[in-house]
Amino acid sequence: MRYSLMLQLVAAISIIFLGNAVLFAWLQYRPTQEEQTRQSNVLSI
Repeated sequence: MRYSLMLQLVAAISIIFLGNAVLFAWLQYRPTQEEQTRQSNVLSI
């Protein structure tokens, strides 16, 4: 394989992995509906 083709392959795989990591982190740390309700109850007290 040529160097430029390998570089493109590595870049594409890295971008896919990075995108998956960002999506997983967003899914893990997004506030749920229950947390939002709890926060609004605390603020209203």
